[in-house]
Amino acid sequence: MVILDEAQKIKNRDVEVSRKCKQIYRRRAWVLTGTPLENKVDDLASILEFVGPLKESEAPLRLIPGPDLRERHQGLQLRRKKADVLPNLPPKTISQVLLPLDDSQLQSYERAEKEGIIQLQERGETVRIENVLELILKLKQICNFCPATGQSAKLQDVNERMRTLESEGHRALIFSQFTDEQYGARAIATRLQSLRPLLYTGDLSSSEKDATIREFKEKKSHKVLILSLRAGGQGLNLQDASYVFHFDRWWNPAVERQAEDRAHRLGQTFPVHVYRYVLEGTIEERIDNILREKQLLFDELVDDVSIDLKSFLSSEELFGLFGLKPPEHAKTPRRAERFPTNFTEMSGIEFEEYVKKLLENKGWEVEATPPTRDGGIDLIARRYDEMGLDSILYVQCKNHAYPVGVDVVRELNGVLPRQSPGTRGVLVCPSGFTTDGISFSKDRGIALWDKHFLFDLLS
Repeated sequence: MVILDEAQKIKNRDVEVSRKCKQIYRRRAWVLTGTPLENKVDDLASILEFVGPLKESEAPLRLIPGPDLRERHQGLQLRRKKADVLPNLPPKTISQVLLPLDDSQLQSYERAEKEGIIQLQERGETVRIENVLELILKLKQICNFCPATGQSAKLQDVNERMRTLESEGHRALIFSQFTDEQYGARAIATRLQSLRPLLYTGDLSSSEKDATIREFKEKKSHKVLILSLRAGGQGLNLQDASYVFHFDRWWNPAVERQAEDRAHRLGQTFPVHVYRYVLEGTIEERIDNILREKQLLFDELVDDVSIDLKSFLSSEELFGLFGLKPPEHAKTPRRAERFPTNFTEMSGIEFEEYVKKLLENKGWEVEATPPTRDGGIDLIARRYDEMGLDSILYVQCKNHAYPVGVDVVRELNGVLPRQSPGTRGVLVCPSGFTTDGISFSKDRGIALWDKHFLFDLLS
């Protein structure tokens, strides 16, 4: 039996640790991870490729996103939340701290943004999304510290809060995505010397990392542990701290949550307070506003899904952060406009049209049946593969606010044409299906599509 902890480290098939793990011969395999899906569904597929036996004569499994992957995941996953298994864990409170820029930091920021926008405009049709991302990165660094004077609205706020917390005996973790001495973790550590900070970054050796954590746990005089987000955001037990500061934002719910939960875990005896900084009137606030609007999609798909700005925001949104329009070559399809995900606001007819367009977008020829004479079949979808074989889906759409039960599945089964190779009945309901409905559909070969499957089709 082989067990992998922190299994998100094999989410990329191409890295050596992923290949090596999947080549291990095994009769049983388990994985443990708090983020089974990060930037894309393929992350989950890569992890699930390990979960299963591998005999010496076999090649490692290869999975692709789709309904089979979703079914495999549901059949293998044993999911638990902290609230389920740690009911006595003290609460975690998250506060977003909106701060204004002032003096030299404001001047440096405004100058850098104006110059950056001019440079983007001067590039004309040759401007690329990467140029926008470079400007975003530069502005995020200035939001941490003024490059001319070292002034920092965030650090001033941390200092004020820590004076009170230190007097009350509390200790804190501070996370930053940067590690350098001008804008990142080392810059924070240099300016918080009175708190005897310790530093934990990815460039430390394993022994140095272990020594840093041990010293923080054993010597209470160290009031602050400053960590780079990627190096210290997972795998550590830091219940000695009850306050967490996100000095700058990764804009990634899963990564940030995993980081702050280094303190909010078994063994914590105090309520945990988390502060997330956003600077008013800056790129930080603009991106935060956009991602708040998209939060519904994250919650609908997976609780802890992550974000890659380049792939998650359209080019129109990225260029729009600076009041610019992207050149023609950089424009991306507005999939969110063509395929909205707020099913509760759709009527039954609108939902049928939504599913029809979704199938057509995937290459199916779709016919909508007459509403009064459809016999329970709303859509008939056909597709021919490269061998000329005909596949037919008989689709019924139910945009109910509650899971569909076995009675609806049984009714669909009763009106389906005689099954033949290449044909299948499909019942679509974003709210999902009851256990009895799922069991009956498996026995009859009827496919069930919930909101998760619809999101898979979108991606």
